[in-house]
Formats: sequence, structure tokens, C-alpha cells
Amino acid sequence: MTRKQGWEEPSKGPDWVDVECLMRAMESVHSGHVALVVSADGIGATGGLDVAGSMLFEVLPGSALPKDVAVHAVWPCKAHPTLASHAFSVLHDLDVAISKVYQNEALWK
Repeated sequence: MTRKQGWEEPSKGPDWVDVECLMRAMESVHSGHVALVVSADGIGATGGLDVAGSMLFEVLPGSALPKDVAVHAVWPCKAHPTLASHAFSVLHDLDVAISKVYQNEALWK
């Protein structure tokens, strides 16, 4: 999103449109549903935010694949100046975790 729309200052990193596009791409490639949940982390005003990404798979009964894969990380952090860039990174980590489930080591090594 841009400053004109009142979200955040423009940055050189991923924005919310990039986050949405990555979510849709992951849903298409992995045949599932991606969720991104932002919640308060810890108690009080200084706990930050916990950003969780999960993929819910459409698996058949008896499948060896799990029904879901999830990752999370706390923001603010030193690596990501904006919440959007942090959310994008969580989705990338989710994709790596999904690759490990599929045992596609060539994709993440």
C-alpha cells in the first residue's frame, strides 16, 4: 500500500500487495489455504506482535501428509523494518516448512 492510501510509508521491501500475491501463489502451488494471523505477543504494551502463517491442506483420509503446517515470528525485529516485510518473511518461512514436509530438499538447501 502507498502513502496515498494511508497505510505505511513506501519502502524498498515487500508491501501488503506482495504479501497477498505470495499467499495466493502458495495456495495455488500447494493446493491449500494460507492464513496469516497477527496477534499481540506477551503482556503489556511492549510485547510486540506475533505473526503466524499457516497452510491448511486438502488431504485425503489416510494421507501421509499433515493437515496443516505453521510457523510464527515476533515483530518488531532487527531484520524487518515494516510489518509487511515481516509478514512476507513469515510466508517465506512457511513455504520452506512446507517444502520440508514434502521432502523437497533441493528447494531449500
